[in-house]
Amino acid sequence: MKKAVLFDMFFTLADPRTLLETLECGPLGLSPREWAQYFWTPEIGRRRALGEFESGAELIGTVCALLPFPVTEAQKTAVLEGRLTRMTKALTELQPGILETVKALRARGLKLAVVSNADIIDIEAWDRSPLAELFDTVIFSCSVGMVKPEPEIYRKALADLKVSPAEAVFVGDGGDHELDGAKAVGLTTVWTEYLQKKDAETRALIEPFADHHIDDIRELITLIPSL
Repeated sequence: MKKAVLFDMFFTLADPRTLLETLECGPLGLSPREWAQYFWTPEIGRRRALGEFESGAELIGTVCALLPFPVTEAQKTAVLEGRLTRMTKALTELQPGILETVKALRARGLKLAVVSNADIIDIEAWDRSPLAELFDTVIFSCSVGMVKPEPEIYRKALADLKVSPAEAVFVGDGGDHELDGAKAVGLTTVWTEYLQKKDAETRALIEPFADHHIDDIRELITLIPSL
């Protein structure tokens, strides 16, 4: 019988509202694809996830410094406000069934954790999320200096919950090789496509590391007790 569930956050419990990406890149006259070339470079991505930026303004300023054209302070402020708006919606305006599912699992006596790669902007609104009070431990990479799929971040969650890997389940959308990492630590893995359907190429990379697959987050209510 499983005693705990570790959840990824974005694209698992929180929908980052990709349709609103223009809120952050629009002030620069860039498309989401063009902005991603700078915001999601391996170096910037890792620094963001490890919490190396002390503020959202510092993060956005560093990314804007990489652009091949000058960026005004007003533009930087607009970019930051746009991203904050998008990520706040992700954490506070949940998709149907998510809050219900987390509450149902908690009511069954399961210990719950968040294990998420996130930067300082991503989590700014976490305290306002209806999810915040439902978890026994919350581990955001930028707060602990560890990232998925490194084993230490999963082990920290297990230690906080006082459970063994065999007693826990990891639920995630498969980004950042998170299922690979969870499985290597000994967790049972559940791959969810509730908030984002993957293309065939991505699915082929994730499937080997998924012990179970769900299309609706509410499936966890019956799946977890059966494991």
